[in-house]
Amino acid sequence: MSASDIFQSGFRLPEKVCILAPGPNGLGCYGAIPQSHTVVAISKAVLIDEVSRKSVWVMCHGDQGWFDRANSQFHGVRLFSKDALREAGAKLDGLSPTYYFQAPPEMLEPHNVHLVGGAIRYGTTVSGCALQFAYNFGAREILLCGVDMSGDDYWDGTRNTSGYHGEVWPAARTINALIRWLGAERGIKVASLSRTRLEVDMACSQ
Repeated sequence: MSASDIFQSGFRLPEKVCILAPGPNGLGCYGAIPQSHTVVAISKAVLIDEVSRKSVWVMCHGDQGWFDRANSQFHGVRLFSKDALREAGAKLDGLSPTYYFQAPPEMLEPHNVHLVGGAIRYGTTVSGCALQFAYNFGAREILLCGVDMSGDDYWDGTRNTSGYHGEVWPAARTINALIRWLGAERGIKVASLSRTRLEVDMACSQ
């Protein structure tokens, strides 16, 4: 397997990014993703057929039942956590470019969101990791789509079986703090194309 540390790679994102997540609220908004925005798909969202121009795939785990299908269908840049890289193992052989990030031991929490500079930290969700990725690698305008932060269903009618998340995911509190910090301290605008439990402006009417 050939993978390199994203923070040592010189990789950069364009200034406009859309983070595509697999929540059902994204249905009906895929067509509203602006052509000007580079699509960063997280987790199972890489399998959303209605969005064909996915450029980056972000994963924090590589052992889901749908992983093999997603891995074989995706042809862009992979960004995996070191844990996901280990779980995927030889399945990534010959697939490039593949980058990884090593999450620091200190988790992201509402009081320390300023620690995201130069790091991608656990403590939120893969959506939170994608936000940190977008910030660290050049995005200035970030749209969310399907980042529901509520319930356990996917857009395709299947269900996330990794645990019960509730009507409002506990991670929403930390992601909200991160979004506020990005806006106030870094001038980065974050909005959502689809309904979400996050405290962001809406950029699409469903």
